[in-house]
Amino acid sequence: MQQAIADSVSVPDNLSARWEAIRQQEPNLRIRQVADRLGVSEMALVRLRERDAVVPLVNEFSQILGALEQVGPVMILARNNEVVHEVTGCFRDFTVGGSGAMGLAVGEIDIRVFFKHWAWGYRVLEQVRSGLRESLQFFDQYGTAIHKIYRVDTTDADVWEKMVERFTAARQEAFKPVGRRETLQRSSPETVDVDALRTGWEKLKDVHHFGALLKRAGADRLTALELVRGEWATELQSGDQNVLDRLLGLLRDNQCPAMFFVGNPGIVQIFTGCVTNVRRTGPWMNVLDPGFNLHANTDGIKRWWLVRRPSTDGLITSVEAFNGDGELVLTVFGERKPGIPESELWREQVATLEALS
Repeated sequence: MQQAIADSVSVPDNLSARWEAIRQQEPNLRIRQVADRLGVSEMALVRLRERDAVVPLVNEFSQILGALEQVGPVMILARNNEVVHEVTGCFRDFTVGGSGAMGLAVGEIDIRVFFKHWAWGYRVLEQVRSGLRESLQFFDQYGTAIHKIYRVDTTDADVWEKMVERFTAARQEAFKPVGRRETLQRSSPETVDVDALRTGWEKLKDVHHFGALLKRAGADRLTALELVRGEWATELQSGDQNVLDRLLGLLRDNQCPAMFFVGNPGIVQIFTGCVTNVRRTGPWMNVLDPGFNLHANTDGIKRWWLVRRPSTDGLITSVEAFNGDGELVLTVFGERKPGIPESELWREQVATLEALS
C-alpha cells in the first residue's frame, strides 16, 4: 500500500498524553466522548495515531462509496450526538445526482449522502478487545465524524486493500480546527406563515415534500409540530417508561417491521425490518440484532412526537425524537414502499404508544 507522507501539523500541547490518561481511567469511553472531554474534534484525535494506523484518503468520496460495491459485506455507522445507527450489508447501485451533491444507495445498505458536508477521509487501524479493527472514516470541515465503514470478517480482503490503495492520498494535509457546526436556530412562531403551513400540510402528496413545505412556511421542524399540535402532531410523554423503550417493546412483541432513520448533516442512514434483541443499559436504549444495531442515549432526547402526514398512499405516521437544541435525531416509520399504504400493524403500535403517553 502506498504510504502517506505526514506533514508537520500543530496539535494542542500534550493532547496525546491527555487522551492516554483518559483511556487509562475510563477505557470504555468512545472516541467521540473523549474528544468532547478534551474540547477537540474527533478527527484531531484520529490524526494522533501512528503513521501506519491513519492513512489519508483523496477527496473523491462518491467514487469511494461506489467502489465499495465490489468489497462484499461491510458494517456502516452513522450517528449524531444522541443516536448511533449500525447496519451490516453490501453496497448496491450507489448513484450520484447530476450535480454530484447527493448520492444514494437502496437495499441492504440504505443511505442518503450530502457531499457538501464531507471534507476529510481516512483509513484507520485501531486495536480493540476483539483484535485489529479497520475502517474508512469521513469527517466534516469541523472534524466531526459523518460516516464510518468497517471491514468485517466476510469483506473481500484483497478487493478492500486494492480499493484503499487506489484512494490513498500522497500526503496528509494540515488541519486547523475551525470550531463546531452551529446548532439549529429555532424559528420564532411569530415569523412562521402558519396559514401556509397548515394549508400545505393538508395538501401534502408525498412525505418527501415536507422539507420544502417547512422552507416555504419559514419553520423549523419542531416549531412546525408545535404549531399544528392536535391536528397533525401529538407530543408523547415518557411517564414511568421512556417512549423509545415502549416503542421498541411494541415492535418486538408484535414483530412489526419498521424503518429507522438516523443522520447528521452529511448523511441519513436507514434500516428496515423487525427488531428482536432490545436492551437498556443505563441511559442507552439498544437494539442488538444481527445486521442492525441501534444505540440511543435517551437522556439527550428531550421531546418525542407522533406525526401524521397525508400522501397519495393515505396517511403516513412517524415517531420523531428531538434533542435539547430542537434537532431531529431519530425517526421511525412503519415499513412501506411508495404506492403501498401504511400497514395496519404499524398503526396499531403507534395507537397503543399514543394511548400510553
